[in-house]
Amino acid sequence: MPFSCRPLLVALAAFTAFSASAEPDARAIEAALTPLGLSAASVTPSPIQGMNEVVTERGIIYMSDDGQYFMAGNLYHSVNGEPVNLTEQKMATINKGKLKGMEDEMIVYPAKDEKYVVTVFTDTSCGYCRKLHSEMQAYNDAGITIRYLAFPRGGERSQNFGEMSAIWAAKDPLKAMDAAKKGTLDIDNSPHNDALVMKHYQLGVAMGVTGTPALVLEDGTMLPGYQPASRLLQFLNSRS
Repeated sequence: MPFSCRPLLVALAAFTAFSASAEPDARAIEAALTPLGLSAASVTPSPIQGMNEVVTERGIIYMSDDGQYFMAGNLYHSVNGEPVNLTEQKMATINKGKLKGMEDEMIVYPAKDEKYVVTVFTDTSCGYCRKLHSEMQAYNDAGITIRYLAFPRGGERSQNFGEMSAIWAAKDPLKAMDAAKKGTLDIDNSPHNDALVMKHYQLGVAMGVTGTPALVLEDGTMLPGYQPASRLLQFLNSRS
């Protein structure tokens, strides 16, 4: 199973001790990541002594200074008895940055009286993605603009990869998306844009998407799974 596809990030190695070294050994950390097919975009001290926050192309892991011990999971800080998810907060900041400049590649269903913008990684073969799409008017009426990025869950091996490639290459992507979600899109004589769909898929993997629909809020926070318009609006209002 790929590193990024576990529903709950779990420890990948038994972490029983912390390194006593004062500085992280960048070479040792990189060497430990290599067998996992990962590389470090950044290594910074975590709030836990001897442990480092390592940002990779597939999310965040925590690794000892000497690279011998590592954990994959969420790091929480107890604040007045309430858990604060530090990993989620950091990933939100990273995700927000990753979405900058992607607007022209998104298929957008704008709300007339826009209050919020939600980016959705979607798969045309996903039942809950189709359910979300069938309720698009409800989202727009609630003031929520929906922006789609492609995430065929099996990557290039997905049976519907060609369909999603055709949507993003279509002259009228909204019309093509509507047809695909209804199962009526004819792709036999359609242009394709495989590279763009793979770009979106790889972006989703880097942002921690493991299933669809995956909703990304404007601050980069990710909400996995379908949310009806009324519940999503209530959640967004509670954060504003």
